[in-house]
Amino acid sequence: MFAEALKFIWYDKAKMFGILFGIILSLFLVGQQVMICLSLLGSTVSLATFNQEYIWVVNEKSTQVGDLPFIDMRIGRSLYSIEGVAAVYPMIYGAGSLKKPDGTKVPLNLIGTQSPNFAGGPWRVIEGDTKNMLESNAIFLDSKNKELGTNLQLGDKFEFNGKQVVLRGLTYRTEGLGNSYAFASIERARFLCNIPPTQASAFLVKWDPKYSPESVVKNIASKIPRIKARTGKDFRSESLSYFATNSGIVASFGLLVVFAVITGFAIVGLTMYSAVSDRIKDYGTLKAIGGNNWSIRKLILSQAALYSIVGFLIAWGLLNAFINATKDSLELQLIPEILYSLIGVTLFISVVGSLFGMRKITKLEPAAVFRG
Repeated sequence: MFAEALKFIWYDKAKMFGILFGIILSLFLVGQQVMICLSLLGSTVSLATFNQEYIWVVNEKSTQVGDLPFIDMRIGRSLYSIEGVAAVYPMIYGAGSLKKPDGTKVPLNLIGTQSPNFAGGPWRVIEGDTKNMLESNAIFLDSKNKELGTNLQLGDKFEFNGKQVVLRGLTYRTEGLGNSYAFASIERARFLCNIPPTQASAFLVKWDPKYSPESVVKNIASKIPRIKARTGKDFRSESLSYFATNSGIVASFGLLVVFAVITGFAIVGLTMYSAVSDRIKDYGTLKAIGGNNWSIRKLILSQAALYSIVGFLIAWGLLNAFINATKDSLELQLIPEILYSLIGVTLFISVVGSLFGMRKITKLEPAAVFRG
């Protein structure tokens, strides 16, 4: 059946390319938009993503990882008395602006962490060492932050909130959507952001391996009031849900995905209907010599399957090329879930699109092709 289907496809090359174009265009746009959407959402919670090995203890008013109202440092000391808690690391999350030598200012979120573990950051360090954050006026910046320039060198001097800082390390893609991160020791971060030593933004808790993180979270919540305790994985998921429902990112990209599917469906459906109409005598002849409706359906579905396979493979190749072309500006991944979704979209567009032509053929009377 596939051999006959291939002959029917190859007979009209213009329509063949038209159908493939519709499938490829739709799949590429769907895959591209979903990947970009997931990348942007992931970047908004990068602070939580790279600290999932800790339990997060934050202010009860915190809604997501970028919203960390201050909590009392005494809570950190209280955490040591909780069963299952092995270590507690305070973290500072402050805001400010970095003044470059040319006088321009770049808004940054400063993350301050405690030595020697520096739980909370920096991550993806490509130059320097975390211990360098203990040096005088030390700060780590993101090498991919375009606002900072492309010629950052260790030892460069800047001003952060009017106070001198020295670049002692570079990170790679630690900035998020609307959040450009810098890193310093917790003492330096307090000084730069004018945060008193009695307050912290969060406590990152390491639990005893003898206990499950969920049980330690439950113990913390039952013993310490007016705080929120979450496993790193749960805190990341809550933050993602918050941005997905409140930022409009999912709605915007979702609408584009819907239009991409509709566009592909319309192109494929109308072109296949036109292809069937152009070859109506051939299909009628098949019915006249004994072919039933089921055999005709199989022939058309076989064509749809071939279109699906070829269209998917080409779209898959284009998506990989797009990932490589944008790797310096976007962190895209063609994860299995996206591939499975694209396979489903391919089948939907091809099979449902073929129904237009299939309906026309099944209603055709064989004798009609010989009239006139």
